[in-house]
Amino acid sequence: MRILTRHLLGEYLKIYLLSLVSLEAIYLVIDSVEKIKNFLSHHAPWSLMGEFFAWRSIEVGFRVIPMSALLATILALGIASKNHEITAIKAAGISLRRATFPIILFGLFLSGLELLMNLWIVPHAYQMTDLIMEERINQGRNWSSTVRKNVWFRHGSREIFRISRIKDGGRLLEGVTIYHRNGENELHWSITAESLRYENGGWIFHRGTRTVFHRDGTLTATPFPSLTFPLDRRPADFFIRKTHLSHLTYAELGRTIDLLRANGLPHTNFTVLRDGIIAFPAASFLMVLFAIPFGIREGRQVGIARGFGVALLLSLAYWTLYSMGLALGRGGVVPPLLAAWFANLVVFLVGLGLLSSMNRVS
Repeated sequence: MRILTRHLLGEYLKIYLLSLVSLEAIYLVIDSVEKIKNFLSHHAPWSLMGEFFAWRSIEVGFRVIPMSALLATILALGIASKNHEITAIKAAGISLRRATFPIILFGLFLSGLELLMNLWIVPHAYQMTDLIMEERINQGRNWSSTVRKNVWFRHGSREIFRISRIKDGGRLLEGVTIYHRNGENELHWSITAESLRYENGGWIFHRGTRTVFHRDGTLTATPFPSLTFPLDRRPADFFIRKTHLSHLTYAELGRTIDLLRANGLPHTNFTVLRDGIIAFPAASFLMVLFAIPFGIREGRQVGIARGFGVALLLSLAYWTLYSMGLALGRGGVVPPLLAAWFANLVVFLVGLGLLSSMNRVS
């Protein structure tokens, strides 16, 4: 059994590595055509281009790992079936599930590797490519966050902030107004100031007026040159670059969800994306699970071209299910956790059903 395991796994790993390198190379070549035009038009140095594509290769590698596992499984078992190795295994009384168990374990290893990448490495790679392209190549022309305008948010349960402009990386808030309500939901007091600046670990109003609204309809306005305010926000909470939501890390999405939840704001979209960070890496394991019975059943008819076509078709089917699940979750049709794992559940049930009948394949 050890000899069989070494043989099958050795052949599988050769095909897997070839599939991974080939798919990543194809993806990068297609992706680089437009990117290089942009680099050359901005006279970007070659070192910067190399840095961009180094980070880009991490993104692409993460994306093609599941498809590489699917393609390698179909081709490896197809070759074994053509060489009558599958027939020999069955004739020796060895279960096909037992013979292919090392491949399943390798798929599980790939999912674990992808999970680690998706938690820490891939989001950083996304952000680095965004940083290089937008700030160092396009000189920040596409950033929308250098100055943010007309921002509203709740602070606690009784205060509403309005900020005209956010500058200096979130450390300077200009044109700030606070509306404070009492327990009866009536306007109690307000603060209007030219600026609110983050200084020495705290927030300080500059050149403003505090107005108290009395029950008899009168009000008292008190100007002040500066006033310390206990705002439980950091400058980073106000300075948000134009980063795609899918480029945020698991921890960043968690902090955003906590902040939105504390202010009573909807956070379903962020929750779906956070759950998706954990769910998507399972695709590699599920692709192997699904491809094993397919490769054995159709192995003799599957060549490289057809195997690539089948792998592409099945990958697109999975991606469609995955995207559909996320859309249902964002729309509130299904819970976020179910939305993120919807495609995985479908593929797992289908793959499990095919595996259960694998020993009956002739």
